[in-house]
Amino acid sequence: MRIFICDIYVRLVGHNLGHIQNILRFLESHPTDVEYVFLLNPDAQTIPSVKTTAANVKIIFFTEEEFAPFNSGMTIIKSTQVIWKHIKRYAIDYRADKVIMMMLDMFQHTIGSSRFPCQLSGIMINPYTRIIAQDTTLKSKQKSAITKTRKLFTSWWMCRNTQLKKIFIFNDRETIKNMNETLGTNIFTYLPDPVYDYPTREGLIIREKYAVALHKKILLAFGFIDAKKNVVNLLKALQQLSAEDAANICLLVVGKIHGENKGSLMEAFEEAKNIRPELQVEFESRFVDDDEMEAYVGQSDVVSVAYINFFSSSGVIGLAARHNKPVLATKFGVVGDLTREYNLGITVDGFNPEEINQAILTFLKTENAYPERASVFVQNHRGDNFIKILLELD
Repeated sequence: MRIFICDIYVRLVGHNLGHIQNILRFLESHPTDVEYVFLLNPDAQTIPSVKTTAANVKIIFFTEEEFAPFNSGMTIIKSTQVIWKHIKRYAIDYRADKVIMMMLDMFQHTIGSSRFPCQLSGIMINPYTRIIAQDTTLKSKQKSAITKTRKLFTSWWMCRNTQLKKIFIFNDRETIKNMNETLGTNIFTYLPDPVYDYPTREGLIIREKYAVALHKKILLAFGFIDAKKNVVNLLKALQQLSAEDAANICLLVVGKIHGENKGSLMEAFEEAKNIRPELQVEFESRFVDDDEMEAYVGQSDVVSVAYINFFSSSGVIGLAARHNKPVLATKFGVVGDLTREYNLGITVDGFNPEEINQAILTFLKTENAYPERASVFVQNHRGDNFIKILLELD
């Protein structure tokens, strides 16, 4: 038995690298007769942790020439069609019995039209069912309806491929039930978004590094800082605090800032500082290693997952739960559902600075019970569970 695991997004940002790292480590510690071949994007070969000592595991990479269409500005449909031809060729050349795609979403059109040489499964990161309008305007409602209909069609189209056996969806039984019923299939199935356990960076004391006084609560916004992370509205909410309350909080923004988001973010930062000079805001705009990430989350007081235009699962919520830290979360989508189900924190409309402000005041002024069931969440989302379900191991 030879299984291909394909991921074209393994970089020093995002969750993809973490999944690949942990699957590789699991396979090293769980030897088997099954052969695994990892097919990854060219950038992945420069990442030191993308390696293995397992005799039954091989890691190969697309060539720069093969991967060029994906970086050329070509439309996503055309570029993924080209990449898919290479995936198909690799599967044939290596005589794969099954291919597991770590991100199916961008290949939906192509999979529906493809005659594939072996069984196929994969993870859908952004299923259509959770999409909602940003506001109550007719334009916004129409836009979300069109997007939802288009994504419904592409999901139906993908399911036409008879070699496609399972589509995994993170943490969302409601969406799985909805899609199976709507599309008349049983192909969609549950996958726990894993909570990984990394060592903590020794000697990294964030209160010392950023001179954060002991009386201040640290609100952490973490990850690849794009518009979705909603730091602009966090700043708008914080500038509404009284001078006294603003002096009792530090917003710590950790992660590479997306170029397109930098202008609006810096503008919001300057406005917040002008209105509330008592407010402490610190930026660490770079990729943060796993052990640093552990230190930042473990030493913060509240972790923000108050995202906008984001409806699927997030690994950050699991990381906060493992450190027993409350979250300031979006009320919509999977993150909102999980926050309420496990009582992990307070949910808000990320577009509404007033709601965010009130939630921050609650964290500042009250002794709350959040998170209430963090340990249960972590137990239900262990990394080994994710790997065993994905690889269909007994």
